[in-house]
Amino acid sequence: MKFKNLKSQILLVLVLPGLIYSVLFTQPFARDLSSSPSSPPLIAAESEIKDFFDKYVERYRSKDIEGLLLLFSLKALQNQRDGLPEIRQAYRDFFKESQRLDYRLEDFKMEIYQNAAEVKARFRIQQILTKGEGERVFQGRIRWVLVRESGALKILSLDYQHQKSP
Repeated sequence: MKFKNLKSQILLVLVLPGLIYSVLFTQPFARDLSSSPSSPPLIAAESEIKDFFDKYVERYRSKDIEGLLLLFSLKALQNQRDGLPEIRQAYRDFFKESQRLDYRLEDFKMEIYQNAAEVKARFRIQQILTKGEGERVFQGRIRWVLVRESGALKILSLDYQHQKSP
């Protein structure tokens, strides 16, 4: 009988600290883990990205090249090759030959991640040419990659394919 009591006491001495530790420390820790986010926050909310594109389209339509370029990262690439100086020149030339621009985005889709957002759409640009030279229509697919720089969303990459009417 003494042997059985000794065995029970040894077992109690070995197991009890583990039970106490488990009850006191692991349950609050599990609660803390469950209340903390399981993954980092997304780069932006859908509403912020929509607001960004409202600015983009408005600045494009009004031919505000400086305002439009403020939406681009200093590291921006257009169609995988043109950097910011080439982008500036392309917009400057295009806006210069435009009396009026109408820019529309359709089938707007976005994927938002922790470090970037990818936005795809179909675009249609109606360009009324200066000096009464008529109009041109550009339409096709476009894709942007947005990143956050200095707290603001910026275009890191802009890729598009289009067809131009005569």
